Amino acid sequence: MEEWKEQLREEGYIEIGDFFIELSIDMECPCKDDEVYPAITVYDNKTESWYYIDEPFEPVNNFTEAWEQTIKVLEDYINGREPRLKRSPKKFAPSDVIQRFAEALKEFKNK
Repeated sequence: MEEWKEQLREEGYIEIGDFFIELSIDMECPCKDDEVYPAITVYDNKTESWYYIDEPFEPVNNFTEAWEQTIKVLEDYINGREPRLKRSPKKFAPSDVIQRFAEALKEFKNK
């Protein structure tokens, strides 16, 4: 397994370039149902701002399933799909941040 994937699985976060990527589980509490979803937050050291990856994640049962979905999304981004980084539900991250994030993720191809 590639080193970055293993670190994300074991520690729940990875750093690449100016970015810190953290994986967690998102759920409503008090719990209305048993559905939980992967949540990926991204911190940009350059702008000192937090963003999140806005993808249509499927419900998961545990952290391992969340990790599997996260890897698929990050691999899509590594392979050229534009990241869906947002600062709020209606506002995307600035285009320069999205571009820098996409470029940083390409470094994973070599790791």
